[in-house]
Amino acid sequence: MSIVTNIRKKIGAFALKREHSHENRSRKICNLSEAKNIGVVYSLPDEETYRKVSAYVKRLQDSGKKVKALGYVESKALTGQFLPKLAYDFLYPTGLNWNYKPVSVKAKDFIEFEFDILIDLSTVNDLPVLYITALSKAKFKAGMQSDERAGYLDLMISLKDNGTLDELITQVDHYLSIINKE
Repeated sequence: MSIVTNIRKKIGAFALKREHSHENRSRKICNLSEAKNIGVVYSLPDEETYRKVSAYVKRLQDSGKKVKALGYVESKALTGQFLPKLAYDFLYPTGLNWNYKPVSVKAKDFIEFEFDILIDLSTVNDLPVLYITALSKAKFKAGMQSDERAGYLDLMISLKDNGTLDELITQVDHYLSIINKE
């Protein structure tokens, strides 16, 4: 990572903490059976990740949930091979400002929508995904535990070292199914 990139990311992380401190959202613990609208945000480094996230989103949709997915991808060529789907949007580096804050219309709309649950399926700490997770107006947020995500999630899932996306999906499903059951 270049020095300039490193400085941009540090400034972005600082700006995110500052902006998040002014956050005002209504919080409500919600489990998967109660949720009607679910947002899924993720980093998209390869085609395998896309297939796993797509399978998970389809499973949620098959259970009667409205699901909107937003993937952050650094290479436009990677998403060119995927068929556009109504429930999927992609965020590219052109949709970010200088300090990695998402400024595209798709990202802003995703952040402003009041999902019952936001699921962060990132297993890496990409600042644009962190911005979306932190600033989302979702009532309940779940994702992988990390120092960078502390304070931004309502439910943090602890994974073993080098936790995989499969493990994260399994754990998120498990805990969101049992939390706040009546």
